[in-house]
Amino acid sequence: MNRDASGPSAPACSVLVYLPYEPRDLASILASVREGLDGETYEVLLLDDGTGLGRKWVEEHAGGPAPIKAVLLARTFGESAAVDAALPHARGEFLLTIPAGTPVAPDEIRELLRLVRAGADLVVGCRSGKAGSLMERLPLSLYRWLARRVTGVSFRDFSSGVRAIRREVVEEIALYGEMIRFLPMLAVARGYAVEQLGIAGGWPRASGPSANRPRPMSWVNRMLDVVTLYFLLRFTKKPLRFFGMLGALLFLPGVVITLALFLERVILQHGIAGRPLLLLGILLMVLGVQTISIGLIGEMIIFTHSRETRDYTVLEVLE
Repeated sequence: MNRDASGPSAPACSVLVYLPYEPRDLASILASVREGLDGETYEVLLLDDGTGLGRKWVEEHAGGPAPIKAVLLARTFGESAAVDAALPHARGEFLLTIPAGTPVAPDEIRELLRLVRAGADLVVGCRSGKAGSLMERLPLSLYRWLARRVTGVSFRDFSSGVRAIRREVVEEIALYGEMIRFLPMLAVARGYAVEQLGIAGGWPRASGPSANRPRPMSWVNRMLDVVTLYFLLRFTKKPLRFFGMLGALLFLPGVVITLALFLERVILQHGIAGRPLLLLGILLMVLGVQTISIGLIGEMIIFTHSRETRDYTVLEVLE
């Protein structure tokens, strides 16, 4: 990584402003950051997710009160990719992420940084108010309920995008796709201390061409992400338990069907050669064996690479 945290010029905090669209007033967001971090050493990184706004802002506001960099992605890749791309260029010990559409007050920024300095590894900003219309709130409520059931961890608002993070958290937890939404759950699973902070900022309202872009599959994709999260938290290190359970659910009914037809043929002397039920029983057994085999292959892959990965966090070593 291109980072020298021990150098004299390294700031205490790196502020990552995610720009998936052109915000209504980027200047007010940066003004809140400037007021909230007054007296702190910090830098600002604009994560330009294909908007082109980052280049324009850096060119027009060079030489400001705090260093401003822009990480320009070639096209829209999502927040996980944007944060990952910014990490080599962020030098702060603490990271403060702010999405373009969620206003954060200066005192909230100070409190986020205070909590993470006080010992929290991750502080999540929880928005107030309600998200749009009833038709928007219903899938959101289902989404949050499902995430709570899957992870066993309850957050009022885990996907606001407002976070204060110790750098090691995002360096240790692999983020891809939309998994950064579930960073609080993933951090809890790794043993990190996660806290919540209520923020007065409401739900974002985009401006520009992307504001009215229809997203009919967005909630379906989020539900699928929850299924992915469940698998990552429960079965990443033990795939045979998942595939073995699924394979057993397929194999055992196939055995019962085939055994029943065998007894019918032997005892009752009924012909079974043309019975569709026989084909179903054999098909279920074959699918069961194949599914269990996938789990065994996964176990062998994990065993081979087990020394290269770890899913735990050492708090400290006492001597």
